[in-house]
Amino acid sequence: MNRNLILLIVLLLSSNSFAQYHMVAHRKISGNEIAVTKPGSYSKPGATYVLANDISSATSPIFLGKDITLDLNGYSIKYAAGNYQHIINSGFEEGLKGWNLSKAPGAKLMNTADVHVFLGKKLVSLQPGDEITSSYVYLPVANRSYFAMCGITGRYYHDARHYPEDEMRVSVYVEDENGNEIKCETKYGDTTIISCPAENKQPRLGGGFVYAHLHHLPSGKYRVRVKAITDCLVDEIDIRPAMDAGISIVENTMPYAHYDFVAGETYPPGYPAFYDYTEDVSTKKPLSSIPHVEGEGSVIIKNGTIESGFGGILSFGIQSSATKVKIILDNVNIKTSGINATAADLRQATITHCRFDVDMPFVIQRHSSLLAVTLRGDEPSEVSYSDFFGGEGCLMFTGNNSSIHHNYFVNHQTVTNRYSVMGSGDGSKIFENRIEPLQGSGVWAGGHIDVFNNSIKIKSSPPTCEYGREEYSVAGIRMADYHHSYGEGFYGNKIYNNTIYITAVDYPPKKYIPMAWGVYYSTSGADNFVFGNDIVVNNTDTSSKALAAAFYIVGGEGYGGQFYNNRITTNVPAVWLASFYGDAYNSKIYNNTIIPLHAAKFKTVRMGWDESVAKNIEFRSNNIEGGKFSVAASDRDHTYSVYWTLTIRLVDKKGGVVKNAEVLIRDKNGVVVTRANTDENGEIKTELPEYSVNGKEKRYTSPYTVSVDDLKREVNLTKNTEIIYVMQKAVR
Repeated sequence: MNRNLILLIVLLLSSNSFAQYHMVAHRKISGNEIAVTKPGSYSKPGATYVLANDISSATSPIFLGKDITLDLNGYSIKYAAGNYQHIINSGFEEGLKGWNLSKAPGAKLMNTADVHVFLGKKLVSLQPGDEITSSYVYLPVANRSYFAMCGITGRYYHDARHYPEDEMRVSVYVEDENGNEIKCETKYGDTTIISCPAENKQPRLGGGFVYAHLHHLPSGKYRVRVKAITDCLVDEIDIRPAMDAGISIVENTMPYAHYDFVAGETYPPGYPAFYDYTEDVSTKKPLSSIPHVEGEGSVIIKNGTIESGFGGILSFGIQSSATKVKIILDNVNIKTSGINATAADLRQATITHCRFDVDMPFVIQRHSSLLAVTLRGDEPSEVSYSDFFGGEGCLMFTGNNSSIHHNYFVNHQTVTNRYSVMGSGDGSKIFENRIEPLQGSGVWAGGHIDVFNNSIKIKSSPPTCEYGREEYSVAGIRMADYHHSYGEGFYGNKIYNNTIYITAVDYPPKKYIPMAWGVYYSTSGADNFVFGNDIVVNNTDTSSKALAAAFYIVGGEGYGGQFYNNRITTNVPAVWLASFYGDAYNSKIYNNTIIPLHAAKFKTVRMGWDESVAKNIEFRSNNIEGGKFSVAASDRDHTYSVYWTLTIRLVDKKGGVVKNAEVLIRDKNGVVVTRANTDENGEIKTELPEYSVNGKEKRYTSPYTVSVDDLKREVNLTKNTEIIYVMQKAVR
């Protein structure tokens, strides 16, 4: 079943979402409104512009100023809608048709299922020195940007033992219709960057696209030649229109479009904006023919459709570089397709009643921050009552105090760490959303974010381009800071009152281990809090290699989080501490209720893997329905302790409570561990350890002896326990 058909089925089945976007009828334009009938710039402050017809452009059609309203009036804006074509058989799905392999004696057509997961069913394996050349494709629009691109799988994670030194490498060349090699360069002050050809380049970890940037060329016929520097697997070699936007709001341009800039190992990752509309590369000044938007303001866009006319690369439905201008989207449907086909790239926004249909089969490099909708400014944004379908990740925001609520997310994630929602703005809230990835993960929570009242459904992922012969995880909610020190990284998150469904299924090949977690916790800088959630974990075949748990805790040394008052229904261990991903330290897991799914039998906790170790873990007063608490631990020197709540009630012969009576509790060695008087309800409650483990030593402090006056009772404390004393005489 192909990607588009899968997305169509999801769309048809999504009628029970929040029913966000709706089409509107065309209306008459009133006297004080300004009709928009063609591509151009619209920037009169205070004006309301109204589309009078559909608008289409081979490049970027609409440029807006600030403090204006654009009413799409039920019409559409179509960008990158030239007479573009793909290179014949660009993805090798028709074998080697259209390709010249005369200089590639080592080239082999191969099945992705057999060698490496990527875009389609076929790819080509090349040996060092092999060169393959495409057929010609006609580029209809002169003096604009195109990317001559070559998909390259890169090596699977565990095969890249000396990354980046041992990564696959290619060179990408472009030739005109006379066979002449094209050379394109951009001058940045005293520096000249060659953007075409792109020689001896490698993808980032996870695979992607190496490209040569074509610009300032006449229209005509061109072809791509790819040379393998190392052994490599290549696919989807094409020349596509690049960096188009349906609606542009420009403060400054980002004219760095060469491959090394986009693929560089920088944080935050870089990517270009409005390259073809740059007047001065060194100052990033835009062309004088388009609005130059500066200062505070807003832009309202409503009631219509924005869509790409061709599956290009690094394109945008709406793109804004105006740092202080809030973009307000109301009842807008954005449809995009292509590599890095982003629906909206904005600094701050209010988005409501919108729909985003994003067919993004892969990305240039997965370490960039471009998701289907990307809100990457410091100011707060709000996204509500909107639907997100497809994308390599649906929504990313960075503004503090942002609010993401009442949305429906159907992520289609085939690359690593592209979550349905990725939030890193302190004080933000993610709530009342339905998150049901077609493939992939739910929420990534940065620091000091509340994630609550969401419904999240996650299923194990099939193999991906980066992880296809090893273990690979998806998660309902993820927190990670990659072993930060105290007070650094992501902490202070509160994850509560969510309903999370985890379905674990197995996939071939034998070396691939699909993993699915309710909460994937790998932070250490300080505690995060996970409480009051209802989590269901169903491993559809517990004898398979598929793995799952409600809590997957691997933060390393530091603070391992607090997990409490959760309800977990599962047929596999509810918690896994210390695993493939590293050690677990200082986690507190308490007052949770764990219920066997379909009366399944399993250990409560899995602990350790290979060299990974769990240290200073506390299990306190967890309720194990229908069974006993148990730990399946590896042969490492783990340290942990198990506690239970002991409740003692005193009543007289008539059932009345006995107040202020002294109760003594001694451990198995006769040491008094509790001396207290009963309260107004005739009770005392205390939490006592059953045992502790320090490496190979297991030390019990249970059973306990409870004494009230002359009455004594031994209590073997292996679960939360309540005992009742019926006092036959007054307590002294």
